[in-house]
Amino acid sequence: MLLKELRAMNDASVLAIIAGGVGGAVGAFVGGAVGGDVVTVMTVTFGVALVVGVAVVASAVIAGDVEFVVDADAE
Repeated sequence: MLLKELRAMNDASVLAIIAGGVGGAVGAFVGGAVGGDVVTVMTVTFGVALVVGVAVVASAVIAGDVEFVVDADAE
């Protein structure tokens, strides 16, 4: 069922899910490792997750795996 749904999604959507998962996992690991109060852990987790997620998307675009094309119909 999940595989069938993933095939129906476009490349950009799949890449966004992967980037979010990888970024969130790495961010949570680093945030937990840094420790401290809740605000510090949350800020570090968010910052690292954002940087890693952007890096995943950028590397896929640079490698040519995903093309972002905008058309008038937004398809």
